[in-house]
Amino acid sequence: MVESYSKNGNTESLRRSVFSLLDNDPYLTAKTICEMLGLPYKEKYRYLNKLKSDWKSNHENKQGSNCSSVHAWSGCCHVPQYVDRDLALKVGWKPTKAKNHWLLWKDESGIGRMMWFESGRVNLYVTSPVNLGKVKQLVSNGFGFTGLIFSDKVMLQVQETIHHYGSHHVFDVGSPLPKKTVKDFEKSHGITIKIGDMSHPKSVEVEAHVPDWAERLTFSLERIADAFGSSVNEKEPFKKSDYIV
Repeated sequence: MVESYSKNGNTESLRRSVFSLLDNDPYLTAKTICEMLGLPYKEKYRYLNKLKSDWKSNHENKQGSNCSSVHAWSGCCHVPQYVDRDLALKVGWKPTKAKNHWLLWKDESGIGRMMWFESGRVNLYVTSPVNLGKVKQLVSNGFGFTGLIFSDKVMLQVQETIHHYGSHHVFDVGSPLPKKTVKDFEKSHGITIKIGDMSHPKSVEVEAHVPDWAERLTFSLERIADAFGSSVNEKEPFKKSDYIV
């Protein structure tokens, strides 16, 4: 068998054999596989470990975790102008070198991050699985638990300004796809389509976000509303998308 696999360069045959063994017993080690196939362990163990990794992630009978259809979620909310940005730097927020002086919050729990601008806008980025409670928890962690907003009423008003901005969807088709990126609808509809990307070689990825022109229009309408006396607590509340539970 060693001669068949190594001298003849029949790596595809070896790959199929290893995958077949792992289909029957996913807990096999590289050393055990070498013994079963009659391969020299010191020469082949690195390659066999790679094959095990490939089998877990790409093989049709994979045993690894499946990606959620919603890979990531983005949105924004608004906090009152009086919230103390100087105090924020002492309670976990990080300064940046950006010209518009936005502050960064990377949540220790790993649920996401926030970008806080001087205008009061806060961009939200939440990892999957996405749900409304997780989005609100991120806001609470950065503003409520740090003491920047100590009023439950104000925190509720801030959470009511949360709205969806964009999301990254992954649809598994079960077989490798040629690599291609379609940006024809990015400016008009805010949609980018990727297939065969290295991160998800067997999936169609759809990155959707509010187009720049639509966001500018929303911002203009908010400025007009503010001119007539609207406040942060009168903004349209968060509406759950179909994929948010």
